[in-house]
Amino acid sequence: MSAWDDVRDLIDKCDADGVAALVVTLDDAARREVAKQLPGHLKHIRLYLDSWRGAGDHAEALRAAGTGTIAAAASVASWLTRRGLVGADERVDDTRRLLDLVGTRPPAWQADLAARLAGKLRGRDPSYELTASLIHRTGIEPPTDDGFIVNWVSAALGHQRMADVLAADPLLDTLLPRIFHAQGVGAALQWEGRPTGDTWLGGLHALATDGRVDRAMLLDGCVGRFLRGGTALELRFFARLHQALEPTRAEVAPRARDYLRLLPSAPGTVAELALGHLRELPAVSPGDFAEAVEALMYRPEKKLVRAGLSWLDRSVRLTPEYAEAATAALVSAFAHESSDVQERAVRLAVKHAAHLDPAPLRDAAAALPADLRARLGVSEKPGEEEPVEGERPVLLVAPALPRVEFPPPITTAAELGAEFTRLAGDSFHHPGWLNTERLMAGLVELTHRDREAVRAALATVPVRTWERSEDDPLAWLWAAMRAVASPSTSSPAPRLPARYRISVPHLLILRRMAELVTAARADALPPVLLATPTSADGHVDPAELLARLERLEAADMNPASADLQQALLRIPRRVDADVVSRAARLTTPAGRLVARWLSGEGLADPVVTVRYGYAEGASHRWFDEGQPPEYHYDPRAASFVAASPVGLDLVDPLCRDPETSIHRLGGYMNWWAGVMPSHREVVAAHLLPFFNWEWSERSPRLPILQDLARADGPLGSAFAAMLVFHLNNEDPAERTAALDLLLALAAAGDLPAADLGDQLGHLVKNGMVTLSRVIPSLTEAERAGAGAQVWQAVTAALPRVLPADGERPPSGLADLIALGVRTAPPGDTTPIPGLAAVAARGGSSRMVREALRLTRLLPARREPLPARRDPTRPEEM
Repeated sequence: MSAWDDVRDLIDKCDADGVAALVVTLDDAARREVAKQLPGHLKHIRLYLDSWRGAGDHAEALRAAGTGTIAAAASVASWLTRRGLVGADERVDDTRRLLDLVGTRPPAWQADLAARLAGKLRGRDPSYELTASLIHRTGIEPPTDDGFIVNWVSAALGHQRMADVLAADPLLDTLLPRIFHAQGVGAALQWEGRPTGDTWLGGLHALATDGRVDRAMLLDGCVGRFLRGGTALELRFFARLHQALEPTRAEVAPRARDYLRLLPSAPGTVAELALGHLRELPAVSPGDFAEAVEALMYRPEKKLVRAGLSWLDRSVRLTPEYAEAATAALVSAFAHESSDVQERAVRLAVKHAAHLDPAPLRDAAAALPADLRARLGVSEKPGEEEPVEGERPVLLVAPALPRVEFPPPITTAAELGAEFTRLAGDSFHHPGWLNTERLMAGLVELTHRDREAVRAALATVPVRTWERSEDDPLAWLWAAMRAVASPSTSSPAPRLPARYRISVPHLLILRRMAELVTAARADALPPVLLATPTSADGHVDPAELLARLERLEAADMNPASADLQQALLRIPRRVDADVVSRAARLTTPAGRLVARWLSGEGLADPVVTVRYGYAEGASHRWFDEGQPPEYHYDPRAASFVAASPVGLDLVDPLCRDPETSIHRLGGYMNWWAGVMPSHREVVAAHLLPFFNWEWSERSPRLPILQDLARADGPLGSAFAAMLVFHLNNEDPAERTAALDLLLALAAAGDLPAADLGDQLGHLVKNGMVTLSRVIPSLTEAERAGAGAQVWQAVTAALPRVLPADGERPPSGLADLIALGVRTAPPGDTTPIPGLAAVAARGGSSRMVREALRLTRLLPARREPLPARRDPTRPEEM
């Protein structure tokens, strides 16, 4: 047997001691043979074990074999730190065995191995003990690599007498200063909580007290580590070490500038530590004070802002020359998003008015709510003018909706063939509803104009098989194209889905497509389609609609039923009088029907309501019928539409309650806004049940709402509920896009603000939306200039979410009330049921304080406080 066979047998038996004893007896040739075979055998073992744990129990034997046979020190270092031989199995503890093997090599080789191992250590590496022992043995300069420092720190963890262990360590003086620089030390020591005898905190504190370690070095190291930055977890150990050292004023004073540099952006715990030491100094220069308090006013942590204001209060009271810096800080505090901070800043401004400059404070008061401006003696915002009666306030920020390009018509048979060829060749290409309308119109008009040219152009279009053909509009369009291209060989037409399986807007789309297929198969395509839109929002220009009717009359043809009804639904809400007069001259039944709709005798605005309930088995119960058992809790929203029938078989179902069954198809919902572009709230009513089935921290359907925003007609509860869902989306980008949509609607005067607030209250109350996730968007809307609309939303939402006695308030309620404080117009008398009861609870909670502030802003309609609320009485949902 070869030397490799003997070594391999011992490795496979996991006999590391046997391997070590054997390899020292081998000659150079045998060692080279073993070293050559080791990498392949490691791969074989890992494949055999099929384990993420690497070589498992074989690791120690493999490490011994490599250390005893591989020639170059650099290659041994790579082998010992190789993935699969370290870090995966905590039982690897072979330092003594490997030291004996390394001891057979020359001293220079051992020193080279020690230096190379130190540079390769990562995390808590089992090769650290070997490396440290070799450093002691060879006497080389201790390395300062980050990996070695982290392992040095980690190796000492858990010793009962940490101070004695560190004091006896010959590497202490060289390596200790490096712990403030090496990446990973903070993570290794982040869980040390108190300076006890078995912790680094306790050991370093004891050594600094005894003079074994320089206190100044430790303090400089901590402050320097803070200045280099990092997360709160990465800096936690150093903050606790700094705290344990308890620096004196004499030690803080020369480092004051460094502490000031920490205030703007250091993690909260570090900034709080720095501020605490600065406040203990007997004096800070006015310039340093101004820099410090200004930085604190921009911190997101209210605790730090309040601490800064307390420091300002004390400093101005004792040292009036700080007044200029205090004025600048209060100006910043007036614009803070927290009403608590604003209120405290106003209190300080009034308290120290004799020392402060009133002009910048008066200008900054524009950011304050009305009650705080009044306490400053500023009744109106500077420069604020009375609004003109009936004039809509202009938003400061009004983002435009994403633009939709209206496609040009198809004018030649060759262009039509190219479009269908593209549709056939790209299985991922979807033309969208506007392009589909364009293809339908082109197929109809060009075929009527020159059938043979169209057939020649379509003859080369590849054959494509459509899946889900019965409910896919493109499958019907394809069937119509094939019927025109080769009537004798066209494939069977799709069949309309069963009525119980399809939503009403989708049915209208498919019925219109089915008419096209039927006409193409009968070689009876009309000269024009009535319902082809003339604008990107789906409307048909009334004058163009009349011209199309006149073309049909001239061809002695009647419009298809679904095409006619779709055209009626696409008539704009405003029609010129001369078009109405021209339509009155039409004589066909279809012409007279269109004339009535153009004159305003068509579909009146239906009433849409939204109701919330829960599933109970196969049935549905509403919350006003009693709360569900907890284990049945399954919130659902459903919309209801009420309208007078117009006698049209496809229009009337659109104006009845949408079906909510999950068996119905909600496909092609991004086409629905174009079905009823003048009645967008009705479309929203049909969309809501499908949105709600995903209810919806994730639903990426905002483009559908943007299409509704481009359309016309009133918006109400159904649209508002879907907008709230998107403001609650877990994706920040989706929330930002939803906010832009809200602002665009507000700028146009179309935002249903009261409905938005009412639905927000419902959805929060029913556990379908997180209030604290929606509040930031409403706050941004207020800052952008939509304060009046935000106030309407707040006053509608609050009665739904204000807690009854003993009820836990939703997270973010205090912020919602504070938003009302900031947006309430002077003299408003809007009643908010339940607000006075919350304000009268007493206590120091922020919710109660904000409720009290809002009640003071609405003095004309204060709600009387009930003597006692009966907790058994059911609350209105």
